[in-house]
Amino acid sequence: MKKKNILFWVGVKSEDPHLRNKHGDFKYLDISKKCWELWCEKNDIAFFEYNTPSEPDTSAHKVTWQRWFDVFPLIEKSNINYDKIAVIDGSTLVREDTPNFFEIAPQGKLSAFRSLENLKWISDSIDGYNDFFNNFDFNMSKYVSCGFHIFDESHKSFLQLLKKFYYDNYEKIMHHQNVTVKKGTDQSVYNYLLQIHNVDVYKEMPPPYMLTHLNRFDWFSYNWQLKEDNTPFFIKYGYIWFYSGFPNRGDRFNLMNQTWDFIKRTYE
Repeated sequence: MKKKNILFWVGVKSEDPHLRNKHGDFKYLDISKKCWELWCEKNDIAFFEYNTPSEPDTSAHKVTWQRWFDVFPLIEKSNINYDKIAVIDGSTLVREDTPNFFEIAPQGKLSAFRSLENLKWISDSIDGYNDFFNNFDFNMSKYVSCGFHIFDESHKSFLQLLKKFYYDNYEKIMHHQNVTVKKGTDQSVYNYLLQIHNVDVYKEMPPPYMLTHLNRFDWFSYNWQLKEDNTPFFIKYGYIWFYSGFPNRGDRFNLMNQTWDFIKRTYE
């Protein structure tokens, strides 16, 4: 049986009333799912919808954590003969003509992207967890985003290690996550463990595959001097768009819906 590359699409709609209200009832996930399904079909990639985490309490155990623990067990349970697995967040859209990123990601390396959208936030989060990791000499130049990773079977052991570390240190991690540091959920711990365990990370994926904080970097603008073309920069020059970093999470659905209305004709 031929091995398939898999897109593990994280589309969990939490039942927590606070989270549903915060994220606009997760309506944006329906748009993302439709877009990614079409792109996967075009590129002969297996689309795997992750909508039911192993821990039902997504307030105590955030989906951002659980995705790492569930990805390999769920795919292997489905009996898919997999090659590489891309784990990507459901707050994303992909341009129809985006080149197949699996063909760029090297075998045996964890492919990820540098996270440079808010350097103060990143620095504060790493500093905040430094005592937890016994003052480990963290290399900021190796810090990566957790929004989009590409794995192969060789990385299963690292995610198992991450899961064990999470449950063994749950109370301390939650204290840092919710009380002292309050900078995201999994990303800081994940990055520390990548470096502590010398995981070989490929960080040379082309930037157009991960455009984040579209408002912060003015990606919604267009070249007004080209009066015949008012296509926004992010659509013109980017491949995958992350709808993150907005002051109001409720804006996500409206912006993704507007984008989909603009690009869906290319899929149809």
